Amino acid sequence: MIAPAKEILVIGLGLIGSSIAKAAKNKGLKVNGYDNNESSIKEALNKNIIDASFETLDEINDKELAKKVDILIVAVSPKATQRVISEIKNLWNTAITITDTSSVKNHLNFDSPTNIIFSHPIAGSDKSGISGVDDQLFINKKTIICNPYKVDESHLLKLRNFWEHALSMRVEEMSVKDHDLMFAMTSHLPHLISYALIDSIRLSEKDPSDNAGGGLKEFIRLSGSNPEMWKDIFELNEKNIIKSLASFQLSINNLLELITKIKEIPATFSHSDLLKSELDEIKKYKEDTF
Repeated sequence: MIAPAKEILVIGLGLIGSSIAKAAKNKGLKVNGYDNNESSIKEALNKNIIDASFETLDEINDKELAKKVDILIVAVSPKATQRVISEIKNLWNTAITITDTSSVKNHLNFDSPTNIIFSHPIAGSDKSGISGVDDQLFINKKTIICNPYKVDESHLLKLRNFWEHALSMRVEEMSVKDHDLMFAMTSHLPHLISYALIDSIRLSEKDPSDNAGGGLKEFIRLSGSNPEMWKDIFELNEKNIIKSLASFQLSINNLLELITKIKEIPATFSHSDLLKSELDEIKKYKEDTF
């Protein structure tokens, strides 16, 4: 029986990091925090999001820390994740379990550590930074765990227990390859399309503000996310996004050919009937799947 985590350290007190910290603290865990922005640390302490703080990564990079902290969560931008974990190498191969929150994993490459497991809590908001802290953000959501280094079962069980019980999340294990392809389709491509749609409206030089219905506002919400983070994601998961975009392009082309009536079809069918049938199938898949 693996004892549940009693004390954690969160590196990066943006939306995700501060929300993890607050949710864990509410469940009775002792929560330490670090951020390279001093004002974020002060806000986290003042708002009772964390119990204590560290001033530098050097201070954290001490094997003695592994004697009291059970889990260390790196909640920084995808590109910074590799650098931060590399800078706390004294904590590798210790009793502390090290994980992250990045939505891309293929760029994370470490030299066979025995205590590093990747995590991706699938939760977010169009808000960013500690001002958007939300201790309810993760309830009943899913966390993906990737275990490319086949770490000891005790670390895996400790981490799974944390996500399930401290943050009330569901947990699924997945390979890094499958994870990055899946989220290229289900998260990264939708964000890219949302940014592109806003850009196309911007370039049209028309003012849609007073004519934007609920559908448009719901769809473009994603483009309000942190541009710095999404720049990283688009670049780091480029190959999988291109694959997903190619599949999306095929679907767009198929619908356009039916709308414009240039698609070659049997004479017994009409483009209008086939378009309706295609939309019906898409709607049914959406209702059955989501």
